[in-house]
Amino acid sequence: MARLVKHRLDDFPVLFDLCKDKNITVHSVLEKDGQIDFNRWRPPLIFEQWLHVLNRVYAFPFENNKDTVVWRWNKSGRFSSKSAYEHLTSAENGQGHKHIWKAKLPYKIKIFIWLLENNAVLTKENLIRRKWAGDPSCYFCSDIETTNHLFFLCPVAKVVWDIVGQCLNATTIPQNIQQYKEWIKESLPGGDLVYTFGFAAICWALWKCRNRACFDKKNNQKSC
Repeated sequence: MARLVKHRLDDFPVLFDLCKDKNITVHSVLEKDGQIDFNRWRPPLIFEQWLHVLNRVYAFPFENNKDTVVWRWNKSGRFSSKSAYEHLTSAENGQGHKHIWKAKLPYKIKIFIWLLENNAVLTKENLIRRKWAGDPSCYFCSDIETTNHLFFLCPVAKVVWDIVGQCLNATTIPQNIQQYKEWIKESLPGGDLVYTFGFAAICWALWKCRNRACFDKKNNQKSC
């Protein structure tokens, strides 16, 4: 049964914060006749918000059928990289990332770089934020695997960036995405066409190397 994501997160964040069971389903709310537990007493304004949510739930024309997963940005209802790309590059969502969408890269790489620039790639740090209980250590060293660490600060990443820097006669290497954008313009003036392409190639290679170490249990150093 669909969860109250839209109501609880977008419209009523305080109400959501007060709710004890933050993963409660619409079905459970209906079974309990709207009598769910909150962490403390709800003042009149918050109580009115809760009544508004209940009214919207009870007014919805539910059908006694199994739920189906539908990808809303494709007429077929099925996910595809192309439909995700077209949604992300729409006027509403594409601002500030034109350098990604206009780059001559495969759809999946464009989406990967978009996720990377939004710190949404599933590094261990981001998995832990989603309640994953695994080891947060980097596969190549003992530091915590954050986005910046994996792609810039890890010894493996530093070696890669150092090699690239030597090819460009650079005396420094970038330590985050913003530094890369400034670094590459200074190191390779006039090379706008390859800025995003080069960044994507390096980060995708590091990501694939990391995944081989994770899923194929390859030797960390030799897998790179």
